[in-house]
Amino acid sequence: MKPRLSLKKRIALTYILLAVAVAGAFSLVSYISVKVIEEQVIDARLAKMAERLIEFHRQGHMPDAPPEVRFLIDANIPVELRRLPAGFHELKLGNRQVHALLRDHGTSRYAVVQEVDELEHTELVILLSLAIGFAVSVLLAAVLGVLSARRVIAPVAALADAVSRNAGPTELPSLSAQDEIGVLSRAFAKRTDELQQFLQREQLFTGDVSHELRTPLTVILGAAEVLAAQLSDHPAQYATAERIRRVADETAQRVSALLLLSRVPESLDAPRIVLNTIVESEMERCRPLLDGKTVKCRLDWTERVSAQVRPELAGIVIGNLLRNACRHTDQGMILVQLAAGRLVIEDTGTGIPQRVRERLFERFVHGDDRPAHEGTGLGLSIVKRVAEHIGWDVRLEIPEVGGTRFVLSFPAVPLP
Repeated sequence: MKPRLSLKKRIALTYILLAVAVAGAFSLVSYISVKVIEEQVIDARLAKMAERLIEFHRQGHMPDAPPEVRFLIDANIPVELRRLPAGFHELKLGNRQVHALLRDHGTSRYAVVQEVDELEHTELVILLSLAIGFAVSVLLAAVLGVLSARRVIAPVAALADAVSRNAGPTELPSLSAQDEIGVLSRAFAKRTDELQQFLQREQLFTGDVSHELRTPLTVILGAAEVLAAQLSDHPAQYATAERIRRVADETAQRVSALLLLSRVPESLDAPRIVLNTIVESEMERCRPLLDGKTVKCRLDWTERVSAQVRPELAGIVIGNLLRNACRHTDQGMILVQLAAGRLVIEDTGTGIPQRVRERLFERFVHGDDRPAHEGTGLGLSIVKRVAEHIGWDVRLEIPEVGGTRFVLSFPAVPLP
């Protein structure tokens, strides 16, 4: 697609094109008028003098001719004119530009020849004047177009600058103007005010969620730890208490991660962390999901891998992908491969139907055939959103042997 000209250039170009059209039309009409008038005046004069010449010649006289006009009869007519038919002609005779009228009367041929070198010079001067006037008109139109464009665009440019600086609703220019710029400025002001109110509500909501969820989660976590300590001699009850503690701890971390997700990426102050620890921790958390299944979960890595990311956000991406693999794999293997800039999670589970692969990372889309009321369908959507937020890339691959493979790509950084 061709880049469009700026509004300022289009206004200036409109002035120039208008000047070209008007000045060009005026110059053309003027030049044609001069030529037509010249032809008509000269032809009328030659016709009148030809009648006078014929009348005098019939009476045996030769009329007096003006200095620039010659009367010629029969043999006196130059060869160049004799070959021409009767009528008006414009030609070069010798080194002179002439207009000639040839008339046949009886057995005689008459010629009235008028030199028009001075008229041609005058015509050239007129043509040159029209050309200069045309050029001056176009130049003047260009100057006026640029000045007018600057004046017209100035309020729009000021408004665009204010919007780009995130100026407040009352700081936008031209708010009181009654023209189109004023209407646009007031519309921007209204929209900016609505966005600021929305962001304020979001900030208040985030703070409220942080307080209202973290406090009870802390209480649950503390109570679960105490309960687990008291039930250390009762394995069945201890496992339940430990599960409560683990889920409360995971939920607290997820809340922290989601709160971080509401902030702009540049403000996250991401540290440099070792991903091996995060992956191992998330795999350990997912092991209860494999209880009762003949599934082996294996981690392959040959070196410590580092990334610059908040551990809570890295955990939410890796944890969601691991939980999906554990939930949808009933037998076989879950293989996790970690290398610099790349994490692969591959399973031998049920796989993902063809019809949902293109929409897999959309909200409320399930990756399997279970009913919509079982699960929210938000897990992979959250993975995609968090990955984009931290500058990672996640994609789905389908192994030839079946199952599912998710590949995470991220910027590799030196170890801390």
